[in-house]
Amino acid sequence: MGAILDALHQLQKIESELNTFRSKEQSLRRKVRQVTRQIEQRQAESHAHHETITRCQMEIDQADLDIKSREESMAKHRQALNVAKSNKEYAAILTALNTEKADSAKCESRVLELMARKEELVGESQTHDGELERLQTRLAKAEDAVRKFTEDNRATFERLEAERADAAAALPASALSTFDRVAARHEGDALAETVRVSARGEEHICGGCHMSIPLEHVNRLRSRDELLECSSCGRILYIDPVSV
Repeated sequence: MGAILDALHQLQKIESELNTFRSKEQSLRRKVRQVTRQIEQRQAESHAHHETITRCQMEIDQADLDIKSREESMAKHRQALNVAKSNKEYAAILTALNTEKADSAKCESRVLELMARKEELVGESQTHDGELERLQTRLAKAEDAVRKFTEDNRATFERLEAERADAAAALPASALSTFDRVAARHEGDALAETVRVSARGEEHICGGCHMSIPLEHVNRLRSRDELLECSSCGRILYIDPVSV
Protein backbone atom coordinates (compact mmCIF):
# COMPACT_ATOMS: atom_id res chain seq x y z
CA MET A 1 0.00 0.00 0.00
CA GLY A 2 1.04 3.60 -0.61
CA ALA A 3 1.45 6.21 2.10
CA ILE A 4 -2.16 7.41 1.95
CA LEU A 5 -3.71 3.95 2.00
CA ASP A 6 -1.28 2.88 4.69
CA ALA A 7 -2.31 5.87 6.82
CA LEU A 8 -5.98 5.10 6.18
CA HIS A 9 -5.37 1.51 7.19
CA GLN A 10 -3.88 2.70 10.49
CA LEU A 11 -6.80 5.09 10.97
CA GLN A 12 -9.20 2.22 10.31
CA LYS A 13 -7.63 0.14 13.10
CA ILE A 14 -8.09 2.99 15.57
CA GLU A 15 -11.61 3.67 14.28
CA SER A 16 -12.53 0.00 14.73
CA GLU A 17 -11.42 0.08 18.36
CA LEU A 18 -13.31 3.31 18.96
CA ASN A 19 -16.37 1.90 17.27
CA THR A 20 -16.30 -1.09 19.62
CA PHE A 21 -16.49 1.30 22.58
CA ARG A 22 -19.14 3.46 20.91
CA SER A 23 -21.28 0.45 20.02
CA LYS A 24 -21.14 -0.85 23.58
CA GLU A 25 -22.00 2.54 25.02
CA GLN A 26 -24.83 3.03 22.52
CA SER A 27 -26.19 -0.41 23.43
CA LEU A 28 -26.18 0.51 27.12
CA ARG A 29 -27.84 3.85 26.40
CA ARG A 30 -30.47 2.17 24.22
CA LYS A 31 -31.32 0.01 27.23
CA VAL A 32 -31.81 3.15 29.31
CA ARG A 33 -34.08 4.68 26.66
CA GLN A 34 -36.03 1.44 26.30
CA VAL A 35 -36.71 1.14 30.04
CA THR A 36 -37.50 4.87 30.23
CA ARG A 37 -40.16 4.45 27.52
CA GLN A 38 -41.60 1.46 29.39
CA ILE A 39 -41.78 3.52 32.58
CA GLU A 40 -43.52 6.38 30.77
CA GLN A 41 -46.02 3.91 29.30
CA ARG A 42 -46.68 2.32 32.71
CA GLN A 43 -47.06 5.75 34.32
CA ALA A 44 -49.62 6.75 31.69
CA GLU A 45 -51.49 3.47 32.21
CA SER A 46 -51.34 3.91 35.99
CA HIS A 47 -52.67 7.47 35.72
CA ALA A 48 -55.54 6.32 33.52
CA HIS A 49 -56.22 3.47 35.96
CA HIS A 50 -56.41 5.80 38.94
CA GLU A 51 -58.75 8.10 37.02
CA THR A 52 -61.01 5.12 36.33
CA ILE A 53 -61.01 4.26 40.04
CA THR A 54 -61.91 7.87 40.87
CA ARG A 55 -64.81 7.85 38.39
CA CYS A 56 -65.98 4.52 39.81
CA GLN A 57 -65.98 5.95 43.33
CA MET A 58 -67.91 9.01 42.11
CA GLU A 59 -70.56 6.70 40.65
CA ILE A 60 -70.74 4.82 43.97
CA ASP A 61 -71.14 8.09 45.87
CA GLN A 62 -73.86 9.25 43.48
CA ALA A 63 -75.69 5.91 43.74
CA ASP A 64 -75.48 6.11 47.55
CA LEU A 65 -77.05 9.56 47.40
CA ASP A 66 -79.80 8.23 45.15
CA ILE A 67 -80.48 5.39 47.60
CA LYS A 68 -80.61 7.79 50.53
CA SER A 69 -82.97 10.08 48.62
CA ARG A 70 -85.25 7.16 47.74
CA GLU A 71 -85.22 5.93 51.33
CA GLU A 72 -86.38 9.36 52.47
CA SER A 73 -89.04 9.32 49.79
CA MET A 74 -90.19 5.83 50.84
CA ALA A 75 -90.42 6.97 54.46
CA LYS A 76 -92.72 9.79 53.39
CA HIS A 77 -94.82 7.37 51.31
CA ARG A 78 -95.20 5.07 54.34
CA GLN A 79 -96.35 7.99 56.45
CA ALA A 80 -98.77 8.98 53.71
CA LEU A 81 -100.23 5.47 53.66
CA ASN A 82 -101.23 5.84 57.28
CA VAL A 83 -103.27 8.96 56.58
CA ALA A 84 -104.71 8.04 53.18
CA LYS A 85 -108.36 9.04 53.01
CA SER A 86 -109.50 6.67 50.28
CA ASN A 87 -108.65 3.38 48.68
CA LYS A 88 -107.74 5.18 45.48
CA GLU A 89 -105.32 7.48 47.27
CA TYR A 90 -103.90 4.51 49.23
CA ALA A 91 -103.37 2.52 46.00
CA ALA A 92 -101.60 5.45 44.30
CA ILE A 93 -99.27 5.96 47.26
CA LEU A 94 -98.55 2.22 47.44
CA THR A 95 -97.72 2.13 43.75
CA ALA A 96 -95.29 5.04 44.19
CA LEU A 97 -93.75 3.31 47.22
CA ASN A 98 -93.23 0.06 45.33
CA THR A 99 -91.70 1.96 42.43
CA GLU A 100 -89.24 3.65 44.80
CA LYS A 101 -88.42 0.27 46.34
CA ALA A 102 -87.70 -1.23 42.92
CA ASP A 103 -85.56 1.73 41.89
CA SER A 104 -83.72 1.64 45.21
CA ALA A 105 -83.02 -2.08 44.76
CA LYS A 106 -81.56 -1.35 41.32
CA CYS A 107 -79.34 1.34 42.83
CA GLU A 108 -78.17 -1.05 45.55
CA SER A 109 -77.32 -3.70 42.91
CA ARG A 110 -75.46 -1.07 40.93
CA VAL A 111 -73.49 -0.06 44.03
CA LEU A 112 -72.49 -3.68 44.63
CA GLU A 113 -71.34 -4.00 41.01
CA LEU A 114 -69.38 -0.75 41.24
CA MET A 115 -67.76 -1.76 44.52
CA ALA A 116 -66.69 -5.10 43.04
CA ARG A 117 -65.33 -3.30 39.97
CA LYS A 118 -63.47 -0.80 42.16
CA GLU A 119 -61.91 -3.60 44.18
CA GLU A 120 -60.77 -5.25 40.95
CA LEU A 121 -59.33 -1.95 39.68
CA VAL A 122 -57.48 -1.35 42.94
CA GLY A 123 -55.91 -4.80 42.69
CA GLU A 124 -54.83 -4.13 39.10
CA SER A 125 -53.49 -0.74 40.13
CA GLN A 126 -51.34 -2.34 42.83
CA THR A 127 -49.98 -4.76 40.24
CA HIS A 128 -49.17 -1.85 37.90
CA ASP A 129 -47.48 0.02 40.74
CA GLY A 130 -45.36 -3.06 41.46
CA GLU A 131 -44.36 -3.32 37.78
CA LEU A 132 -43.51 0.38 37.76
CA GLU A 133 -41.31 -0.05 40.83
CA ARG A 134 -39.47 -2.96 39.18
CA LEU A 135 -38.95 -0.92 36.02
CA GLN A 136 -37.55 1.98 38.02
CA THR A 137 -35.10 -0.44 39.65
CA ARG A 138 -34.09 -1.69 36.16
CA LEU A 139 -33.64 1.91 35.00
CA ALA A 140 -31.36 2.69 37.94
CA LYS A 141 -29.24 -0.37 37.12
CA ALA A 142 -29.12 0.53 33.42
CA GLU A 143 -28.03 4.08 34.21
CA ASP A 144 -25.38 2.75 36.61
CA ALA A 145 -24.10 0.45 33.85
CA VAL A 146 -23.67 3.45 31.52
CA ARG A 147 -21.85 5.45 34.19
CA LYS A 148 -19.58 2.52 35.11
CA PHE A 149 -18.72 1.76 31.48
CA THR A 150 -17.94 5.43 30.81
CA GLU A 151 -15.78 5.77 33.91
CA ASP A 152 -13.94 2.46 33.43
CA ASN A 153 -13.10 3.19 29.79
CA ARG A 154 -12.62 6.96 29.82
CA ALA A 155 -8.81 6.80 29.75
CA THR A 156 -8.73 4.25 26.91
CA PHE A 157 -11.33 6.16 24.93
CA GLU A 158 -9.48 9.46 25.33
CA ARG A 159 -6.22 7.77 24.26
CA LEU A 160 -7.84 6.36 21.14
CA GLU A 161 -9.45 9.71 20.34
CA ALA A 162 -6.02 11.36 20.56
CA GLU A 163 -4.48 8.66 18.37
CA ARG A 164 -7.27 9.09 15.85
CA ALA A 165 -6.71 12.84 15.76
CA ASP A 166 -2.99 12.30 15.10
CA ALA A 167 -3.69 9.73 12.38
CA ALA A 168 -6.30 12.00 10.77
CA ALA A 169 -3.90 14.96 10.80
CA ALA A 170 -1.42 12.96 8.70
CA LEU A 171 -3.96 12.53 5.88
CA PRO A 172 -4.91 14.89 3.05
CA ALA A 173 -8.24 16.60 3.71
CA SER A 174 -9.91 14.90 0.72
CA ALA A 175 -8.82 11.43 1.85
CA LEU A 176 -9.99 12.07 5.41
CA SER A 177 -13.32 13.41 4.17
CA THR A 178 -13.86 10.28 2.07
CA PHE A 179 -12.91 8.04 4.98
CA ASP A 180 -15.30 9.82 7.37
CA ARG A 181 -18.14 9.65 4.84
CA VAL A 182 -17.69 5.92 4.20
CA ALA A 183 -17.09 5.12 7.88
CA ALA A 184 -20.35 6.86 8.82
CA ARG A 185 -22.21 4.73 6.28
CA HIS A 186 -20.69 1.43 7.44
CA GLU A 187 -20.48 1.93 11.22
CA GLY A 188 -16.78 2.69 11.18
CA ASP A 189 -15.83 -0.06 8.72
CA ALA A 190 -14.58 2.17 5.91
CA LEU A 191 -11.91 -0.05 4.29
CA ALA A 192 -12.27 -3.39 2.56
CA GLU A 193 -9.54 -5.68 1.30
CA THR A 194 -9.58 -6.86 -2.29
CA VAL A 195 -9.66 -10.64 -2.09
CA ARG A 196 -8.34 -12.89 -4.85
CA VAL A 197 -10.95 -15.55 -5.59
CA SER A 198 -8.41 -18.21 -6.65
CA ALA A 199 -4.64 -18.47 -6.39
CA ARG A 200 -4.15 -18.74 -10.16
CA GLY A 201 -6.86 -16.42 -11.43
CA GLU A 202 -7.14 -12.63 -11.52
CA GLU A 203 -10.72 -12.44 -10.30
CA HIS A 204 -11.09 -10.35 -7.13
CA ILE A 205 -13.99 -9.50 -4.86
CA CYS A 206 -14.60 -6.85 -2.23
CA GLY A 207 -13.93 -8.20 1.27
CA GLY A 208 -16.80 -6.07 2.58
CA CYS A 209 -19.69 -6.98 0.31
CA HIS A 210 -18.14 -9.88 -1.68
CA MET A 211 -19.04 -8.33 -5.03
CA SER A 212 -16.69 -8.53 -8.01
CA ILE A 213 -13.98 -5.87 -8.47
CA PRO A 214 -12.86 -4.95 -12.01
CA LEU A 215 -9.29 -6.03 -12.81
CA GLU A 216 -8.57 -2.42 -13.81
CA HIS A 217 -9.24 -1.34 -10.21
CA VAL A 218 -6.99 -4.09 -8.88
CA ASN A 219 -4.13 -3.03 -11.16
CA ARG A 220 -4.54 0.62 -10.15
CA LEU A 221 -4.38 -0.35 -6.50
CA ARG A 222 -1.20 -2.31 -7.18
CA SER A 223 0.51 0.56 -8.97
CA ARG A 224 -0.88 3.75 -7.44
CA ASP A 225 -1.52 5.27 -4.04
CA GLU A 226 -5.09 6.41 -4.63
CA LEU A 227 -8.54 5.95 -3.15
CA LEU A 228 -10.86 3.64 -5.05
CA GLU A 229 -14.28 2.81 -3.71
CA CYS A 230 -16.16 -0.44 -4.27
CA SER A 231 -18.87 0.22 -6.85
CA SER A 232 -21.30 -1.91 -4.83
CA CYS A 233 -20.85 -1.00 -1.15
CA GLY A 234 -18.71 2.14 -1.43
CA ARG A 235 -15.94 0.97 0.90
CA ILE A 236 -12.39 2.14 0.22
CA LEU A 237 -10.48 -0.73 -1.36
CA TYR A 238 -6.95 -1.79 -0.54
CA ILE A 239 -4.63 -4.71 -1.29
CA ASP A 240 -2.83 -6.49 1.51
CA PRO A 241 0.89 -6.36 0.58
CA VAL A 242 1.27 -9.97 1.68
CA SER A 243 -1.27 -11.11 -0.90
CA VAL A 244 0.24 -9.21 -3.85
